[in-house]
Amino acid sequence: MDCKDVEERDILEQYLLDRLTDSERDEFEKHYFECASCFSRIQTGLAVQAGLGRQPELPAKTRAVFWGRPWSWTPAFVSVALLFALGIWWYAARNSQSSQQVSSPSPNANLPVSGQSQPPALAAATLEALARVEPPPYAPVVLRGAEDEAQATFRKAMQYYLKGEYAKAIPGLRAAVKASPLIARFNFYLGACYLLTEQTDSAIASFRKTVSIGVPSYSELAHFYIAKAYLRKNDITTAEEELQETVGLHASKEAEAQQILRQLSGK
Repeated sequence: MDCKDVEERDILEQYLLDRLTDSERDEFEKHYFECASCFSRIQTGLAVQAGLGRQPELPAKTRAVFWGRPWSWTPAFVSVALLFALGIWWYAARNSQSSQQVSSPSPNANLPVSGQSQPPALAAATLEALARVEPPPYAPVVLRGAEDEAQATFRKAMQYYLKGEYAKAIPGLRAAVKASPLIARFNFYLGACYLLTEQTDSAIASFRKTVSIGVPSYSELAHFYIAKAYLRKNDITTAEEELQETVGLHASKEAEAQQILRQLSGK
């Protein structure tokens, strides 16, 4: 299965509505874990569903509101369109929160700054704002078939993550990584929990392992959060290098990485 098949056969829509056969679902899941574009789209769709608090089963014409197909405008369809628009707005607002915080630094911040790696014009308050981290979004993905031990351990650990209990999530994530060390999402969310609990060096190690696995969607996010970790360490030079790597991948964090680079350079 490739992106053309996904588009022509409405695979993504049918996946979200649980209408694929077992073999189709398995084939699509194998594809989107290796495809940055489809992975991003499925995460967006799952997040919209989570934000709306339900996963409705809709008629074909009504579903076209979300997938951009022509249909006849009726009051019922307009209502559905507004509902999906609300869900998309919620997801976009959640993802943009970090950018808004970057542009509005706290005047009361008091982060020590190293004179060796930091430009003189960059204020401590600005650096602290740039280093601030929001938890990376996570939408549980239910896989068909038997769940192995590593997947079960990861799922249980991420229940703590979703509740904001990042320290409690770490032991389970460590166990999942130990059992399946080449699963990118295991390493990535372990790195996120380390970063969110101020274990900066451990976070960097987990994120670099994520990059080395080579799953594009997670590699881009890992570079971005490595940059955040180095900003916390006041290592501006290395942070800028990681942000440039993020921009070069042209994915979900490109605009935010460019904005941070501009602020670091004083432009």
